[in-house]
Amino acid sequence: MSWLDKLKDYAPDIAMAVLSGGATLPQLALKAVAEATGQEVSDETQMAAAIDSASPEVMLKVKQANNSFRIRMAELANELTATELGDVQHAREHNKHSKMPEMICIMLTLSMIGFSITLFFAEIPVANVRLIDTLFGAFMTAWLGSINYWVSSTRSSANKDMRK
Repeated sequence: MSWLDKLKDYAPDIAMAVLSGGATLPQLALKAVAEATGQEVSDETQMAAAIDSASPEVMLKVKQANNSFRIRMAELANELTATELGDVQHAREHNKHSKMPEMICIMLTLSMIGFSITLFFAEIPVANVRLIDTLFGAFMTAWLGSINYWVSSTRSSANKDMRK
């Protein structure tokens, strides 16, 4: 059994991190294996030697390191999500006194109405049908996003108030 297969059996998350080819994730995996084995592990060659020579007790520590590694990766994912949500959570408050969001929403709504009416009455060349479909879909997505900007917050607040 190769060292990588052995690592996959005992520590699948660490093995996948090593194979990911990135910069940070493989380094975190190497550090986890180094701490578990008590050996210096700074590259795949040293990891291969550490895993090949590891006793069952050491592999149990590697398995425990994998569980800790998995928890740490989940924590990092949660931190990233919290950061992303923090960037946008107060968007409505920051734009409370600006007329621009509602002007954009009104312009998109009027444009959507005009685009829709045009599609009913204009003859579209067969060669351009897919392009128009794509543009209409993208335009509708932007328009729905602008509507969602106003409606979702109001609806969430109303639901929250109803539960009290």
